[in-house]
Amino acid sequence: MKYFLLIVLTTVLLFPTPSNSDTNHFGAGAVFELDLGDSKIPLTLKQEREQKLLEEQLKKGEK
Repeated sequence: MKYFLLIVLTTVLLFPTPSNSDTNHFGAGAVFELDLGDSKIPLTLKQEREQKLLEEQLKKGEK
C-alpha cells in the first residue's frame, strides 16, 4: 500500500495535469473584433429622445 501511494505521488509530481488558466486567448496579442454585420441594436428611450431632438434641430437649421 505504501508503494502504491509513493507511485501515485511521484506520478502526480512528474506529470501534472494541464491547468485551464491558459485558455484565455485575449492576451495572445491578436485584435479581438466583433462583427455585428447589418444588425441593428434598438435604442434606449434616452437615445431615441436625443435622436429626435437632433433631427428636429437639423430640420430647423436647414430652414
